[in-house]
Amino acid sequence: MIRPVTVQDMLRARDDRVARQAEFLRRHGAALISFTMNIAGEIKVDDQIRRAFREGEKWINAHLSRQAVKVLAYEQTMAFTGCEALWVVEAEASWLKAQMTAIEESCPLGRLFDIDVIAADGTHLSRGTERTCLICVGPVRACARSRAHAAEELFTKAQEIIRAHFADAFAHQVAQYAQRALLYEAITTPKPGLVDCVNTGAHQDMDLFSFAASASVLGSYFEDCVRIGQRGQHLAQLQHAGILAEEAMLAAAGANTHKGAIFALGILCCAMGFCGEGAAWDDVLTEAAAIGQSFLQQMENGQRSATGGEQQYRQYGLTGARGEAASGFRSVREIALPALEEALLGGASANEAGQAALLHLMAKVMDSNIVRRAGMEGQRWVAEQAVRLLRDGYTEEDLRALDAEMICRNISPGGCADLLAAAWFLHFVKEMGREEA
Repeated sequence: MIRPVTVQDMLRARDDRVARQAEFLRRHGAALISFTMNIAGEIKVDDQIRRAFREGEKWINAHLSRQAVKVLAYEQTMAFTGCEALWVVEAEASWLKAQMTAIEESCPLGRLFDIDVIAADGTHLSRGTERTCLICVGPVRACARSRAHAAEELFTKAQEIIRAHFADAFAHQVAQYAQRALLYEAITTPKPGLVDCVNTGAHQDMDLFSFAASASVLGSYFEDCVRIGQRGQHLAQLQHAGILAEEAMLAAAGANTHKGAIFALGILCCAMGFCGEGAAWDDVLTEAAAIGQSFLQQMENGQRSATGGEQQYRQYGLTGARGEAASGFRSVREIALPALEEALLGGASANEAGQAALLHLMAKVMDSNIVRRAGMEGQRWVAEQAVRLLRDGYTEEDLRALDAEMICRNISPGGCADLLAAAWFLHFVKEMGREEA
């Protein structure tokens, strides 16, 4: 429940905090850190403010741990008058003040942190430089004296800072999952017909380093896709971002290493941004399906066959990557992800789980890359080989033998590789949800 504060409430809270600080100093005789939030107005605590406060606590604790600072005592208070935390630590006070000031100045969110340092003798250390106003970036004391900004305006600005911080952090985390998924797919070895740690598969224009170079430049694209979703999912912006990502891929790798993954993971990242933190992954896939339907509609309404996928749609009626996205990534949801997670739960390594998921995809998915290289007959042959290995059991030697045969036939299940990366991405998303629960 959100409860407004009065001047009397804040005066009592300040007196209580001073008394606790004095007791901590008397009991321990060491430097003290006092952490509160700079929040103007009558509301000092809500879910957003509590979250920002916990983030500040995490940063302070992490900093103390990195610097091997011994914590003698700790206390946290969550009251309607504000969030407070106290640490008693074994550290030289002036050094400690510099460290805490660095946290306050590390990012916009730090501007809302008020981290005081009190020496063992009770002296309050100054930060040395005056802080700036949240709104006009002028000296904060001058703004306060002149009442240049209403409390409601300052409160709104603080909320904007908090929301922006966590939205950016979420976009960055999701993008990291996408990049990690690309790398997990790339290093799975052996992968029949595909680039892996041993050979280049049925490819002459790329190798593992090409995939690493490509993955390294796609992080900003994935972040952009999340932010497009956060703004409300604009298809034209997503398409433009994808075009720029393909250009960056070609510049970095010199080959089409990740075009399919750019499409699939871009849609999934956008859906993540639209659904927001804490969303069920089923909701993410529903949103991804809506985006995919728009792309599929574009292809169905088109008059020309510009891309390989469009040509296959005209020739065979195959909807390819667009159809997969429009289905809410059914092949990932019903084939690759269950195989991946079943293997992991059974004690398989990430490499072994990736191999299992890839074989299940090769057995059941109509891969446009295989069809382009070897026609429908080649597609049937690949599916038969994967079904045989899954039915009879397989070793790495069996996978290497199939790899050699697919290289001879110039067959690469590139579409299945993209879906494997999507499966890893959704696995990471599910794991994130469990960690937050």
